[in-house]
Amino acid sequence: MSQIQAMAEDAQPLLSVFRDSSLLKEVEDDCENVNLLDLMLHCRKVHSSILTPENTELIQKSIYTLVYTLKNVESISSDILGFTGDEATRKNLKLLIKSLSRLL
Repeated sequence: MSQIQAMAEDAQPLLSVFRDSSLLKEVEDDCENVNLLDLMLHCRKVHSSILTPENTELIQKSIYTLVYTLKNVESISSDILGFTGDEATRKNLKLLIKSLSRLL
């Protein structure tokens, strides 16, 4: 659950750009004027303006970084189980790792 929350926090800047732009207002206006062809053209414009090559590359890099981080956390967690026999120590180390992974 905390990983989902951290991912949602990472997506906030992209969502705020969308909210702050006039795109949302334009979509609302298009919905009021039920001209399907205009709406379809506008959706294409929105799609092309959001999914620029730069944004697509940034999204891919973010996903790769997230996968890499999660694999490292998983690896560290399994190593901790091998190194410690104390349940309280394992729990404390897992909490530390989770907290550090949120910072990334």
